[in-house]
Amino acid sequence: MKKTFRSMLMLSVVLGLVAVLFSPVMAGYVGTPSTSFRDPVVSPMKPSDTYSSSIVEVGYLKGADQKEDQSMAPVGRLDEQFGSNGLVIKDLSGKEKVKACFYFPGYNYKWAGNVYRWSGTKWVKQTTTITNDPAATPMACASGLGNGTYALIIYYWGPQEFTVEETVQNFD
Repeated sequence: MKKTFRSMLMLSVVLGLVAVLFSPVMAGYVGTPSTSFRDPVVSPMKPSDTYSSSIVEVGYLKGADQKEDQSMAPVGRLDEQFGSNGLVIKDLSGKEKVKACFYFPGYNYKWAGNVYRWSGTKWVKQTTTITNDPAATPMACASGLGNGTYALIIYYWGPQEFTVEETVQNFD
């Protein structure tokens, strides 16, 4: 009886290990992919100011290059990347100005950034403040903006992250 019980126990353990090691595992992404951005929000500085705005997807921004990791970076600045879709503001006249806010959920996770304006040859930093929307999502905002193309450009300031290949090479 003892031998039968031991044999059954060992058989159960072996079958359990085989089942765990060779069972198919399905992996999927849960959440919002990083390639889908919330569009920036524009508001007039004075209620009487009139303007029009349109969204420009990151891949269509002027002065942008695609990096190896498929993110989009400002030309010549591979340590930075665009943090959201861009924004074109037009039809402002005279002294009319607007405020533009870009959603920046990574701000609390060792990412920093600023709103930039495309000058025609380079991205020019605008004075930027970080605020929260009513749902407590960080937003990078710039006020007093005129006609032009604007984007949120971000960079990571936390500790360097290693990939598995880099880590293995460092131990060789």
